[in-house]
Amino acid sequence: MLRFNRQTKSKREIMVSHDHSILSLFEITDGNINVQSVSKIKTTHSQHIHVINASLTYDRSRCSHCGKSALIKNGFRLSKIRLPTLNGGSYELHLRRQRFYCKKCHHTQSASTNIVVANQTFSRQLKHTVMELLRESLPATTIAKLCGISPSSVIRILQNDVHLPNALKELPPHLCFDEFRSADK
Repeated sequence: MLRFNRQTKSKREIMVSHDHSILSLFEITDGNINVQSVSKIKTTHSQHIHVINASLTYDRSRCSHCGKSALIKNGFRLSKIRLPTLNGGSYELHLRRQRFYCKKCHHTQSASTNIVVANQTFSRQLKHTVMELLRESLPATTIAKLCGISPSSVIRILQNDVHLPNALKELPPHLCFDEFRSADK
């Protein structure tokens, strides 16, 4: 007769494993992010978006503006971050970021993460996905449909991430042409 050893897991251990599973799907490695819930909402355009509600908080001792250790926690700020699509579904991370207030210089600052560039809504992974699809020479409208964003956003990501060399102010003294055709009339 086989006996199975049942180990009881606490509710917190189960929640941490679910948090880790959800975050690992999107390759989010920030250990300060805690997932509260996952829900599905309908937008005004009759699209369904999966929303991951999470919070980002950690202890911070010094102000980045003045360097003094006079920071206190001052509520949360909601950031809506667009994540890459999975199985054709659109995903957003509604991240409640901890705010800090400095009693010396009266500046506020928010907790930061490496998921997204400061003051932007597209995650680094979504931008990376767009750039990979652009390398395959797909049209902007097709990439927009695959990633769940607008074609103008695809073009904006391309323009911000690709740096072309500057044009020359004057031509070089010697030019080389492989073929030349002259039309005589």
